[in-house]
Amino acid sequence: MHNYDIDAFGMLDTPEPAQPPTPSEPTSEDEVVGASTPNPEGEYVPPTPPRQGEAAQRSSTNWVQGDNNNVAGGDINTEIGKAEINVFGSEIVQEFARAWKRERAGRGIQDPEALQRLADKYVAPDKLLESSEGDEEPAFQILKNRRILLLWAKERAGGQFAAACRLGYELSEHARQEGIPPLIVREELVDSDLDLKPGKLLVENEPATVILDYRDAGEEEFQAVRRNLGDLGRQLPHYRSYLIVILPHGQERRFEENFPGRVHELGKPSSIAVLERHIGPEDLSGIQDDSAIMGKLEVLWPPAIARVADLVRERLTTGVDPVDIVRAALDDETVGRSDKLRAVIEEKQQDKDAEWLSLLLSSAVLEGASPQHIAAASDVLMKHNKINAVDEAVPILRASPFARLRRLEGEGWFDLGQRELIPSGVGGEVVRHFWREHPDLQKPMRNWLIELPEKLCALEQEELERLADRAAELAAEGGAGLALNLAENWAKTKTGQESNGQRTSTAPADRARRSIAVRLLTTAAMDSALGRQVRNQLWRWSRDGSADLKLLTAEVCAGIGVAFPRNALTRLKHLANSDNETVREAVLRALRQLGDELGVPRFLRYLTEWFDKASPSRLAILTTAVSQVFAEQSTPVETAAAELFWRHAVTGMLPDDLRVMMSSWLHATARMDPDDRSSMLEPLVRATGRETRYIAYMQYASKPQLAALDVDYFPDEAIAEVTQQLWTRLDEIDPLWTEG
Repeated sequence: MHNYDIDAFGMLDTPEPAQPPTPSEPTSEDEVVGASTPNPEGEYVPPTPPRQGEAAQRSSTNWVQGDNNNVAGGDINTEIGKAEINVFGSEIVQEFARAWKRERAGRGIQDPEALQRLADKYVAPDKLLESSEGDEEPAFQILKNRRILLLWAKERAGGQFAAACRLGYELSEHARQEGIPPLIVREELVDSDLDLKPGKLLVENEPATVILDYRDAGEEEFQAVRRNLGDLGRQLPHYRSYLIVILPHGQERRFEENFPGRVHELGKPSSIAVLERHIGPEDLSGIQDDSAIMGKLEVLWPPAIARVADLVRERLTTGVDPVDIVRAALDDETVGRSDKLRAVIEEKQQDKDAEWLSLLLSSAVLEGASPQHIAAASDVLMKHNKINAVDEAVPILRASPFARLRRLEGEGWFDLGQRELIPSGVGGEVVRHFWREHPDLQKPMRNWLIELPEKLCALEQEELERLADRAAELAAEGGAGLALNLAENWAKTKTGQESNGQRTSTAPADRARRSIAVRLLTTAAMDSALGRQVRNQLWRWSRDGSADLKLLTAEVCAGIGVAFPRNALTRLKHLANSDNETVREAVLRALRQLGDELGVPRFLRYLTEWFDKASPSRLAILTTAVSQVFAEQSTPVETAAAELFWRHAVTGMLPDDLRVMMSSWLHATARMDPDDRSSMLEPLVRATGRETRYIAYMQYASKPQLAALDVDYFPDEAIAEVTQQLWTRLDEIDPLWTEG
């Protein structure tokens, strides 16, 4: 969808995020069954296997999905190891933005078109947008009148976030109809260092509906939000913004006492209505006549029904009874395939058929890959289980990868034509099932996944993407520690080890492995259950990590920055202080990308905190990135955003440091129509605050780098005109002239 902290997330000298919790002090993340954490030495510690039936309860979000995952988009390198290899440079981070622009998936700053699609297919429960019973005030009216809404539901995954986005869309439509400044809809990540003060959470001159999801928050965070909500509410009209806080079931009474009339219980819409909206009533004939199906449907909340709808759409074909399709999809959603998996795995274990099991797991991890790659991955996995593959000394006697996979196909688990496990979606369940129910296999699986990119050096783009996405799904079982451990190992380079972490490598093979790590952490950093621990580790790496890890962090920030600018810019700001040139170049590419994707006004607003206590290295990167963004600006920049940025620049930088940015801004102004130029120059004038020294700074920074100020020295007539226009306006406000 259309898509934090400055210092709300520790961009300057804010307190370091909490270290990974110890077993004696569990957090809301660690209370997830099976979650893993690094030990003090950083070594991965496998989690305690969950009890049967707990897996469904501890799923994080539908973000961690391997099939068609578009979270990180096309950040994976194409065909590693081939002669015509076309390797990354800035392409990786640029691909992040293009992927997000094509198809964003629900977190961060919401896309207006995606919000429109949500509104088109959303079935609003009673009392959300309007009330049909009595005179109870609907949630939309509460939000519109009081600017704060505290939203909760009896079901933990009851569609609260979608409901919040739907309300935000409604407010945006209301603003558009009233002709007032448009409202964006954005989610802020609820991290331990989230600053709930208005000046940190809200953005000047950027009206917004801000969504905070506190379903996984701890007691300390609840106290913080209750303590700050009153002040936030008083400041919301100034920022022309609204706030939606999603609460877990059990907290609503505490907030109702302090904020009466602002708490709303989210109801459940008709399940059949939701299913029909997703699929179309014409394709569901006969469903409502089947009482068993209707009974199973009506107990499900919208997120579960959406998953059922996805399965139904995949399987609906001409001539097939939709009743049977819906029944099978409901069974997959409510019962799952665990019993069938458990039975076949037990049978193969009793037969000591390690190759069949290894092929099944390899097919799940590299679903869609060539038979050669799946078979090779299977051999690597067997070696990690201390099992020799088929006699390698006599290759002529060894079955081909095609023949080996025929064993899976013959038993109804694999489609060789499509190179996929069947039925659709079973691949992720296979990976999670092995991890969850076979704890002795966890260490071999982890080491196998770490080794795969190096062993299979000819993996193609889609195969690498599937590997990263399956790892993200596995992290939903193994915890954030697993995702961080895999990514750290994939990102390590020989250059980094030999230089004691001072240098890194951009060799093709190293870039390939790092690109998988980037995709994995980009997904995990925005997941509701994994995200906080991952983001905290990225924060630590941005300050104290090796060059390998800082480069990895920079590229991950490029991926999450479009959705969560504050969060990404916090880490990028620390990375800008790195002594490593490769890291600084990655930071510059990330900033350049964010400038393109966020748009100049929003980009400038979020960058204002970069001036505080800035090192020369950070200011140099800031100057270069902003100048590059300005260089392509062809339309006037919103005055309020430009004035705020230039006020920080003129008061926080030396005049010589302003030159590069000023030159780029004046060149952009000169390219515009004469009628538009004054709107670009006026923010510079206002930024001086009519103080003589800042007026002098602005004049000095805008003059050509020649001895004389005569405009005849300017190489371009249009630039000479806009510079003279700026100087005239500065003279008009200069107290030395106006008072004299």
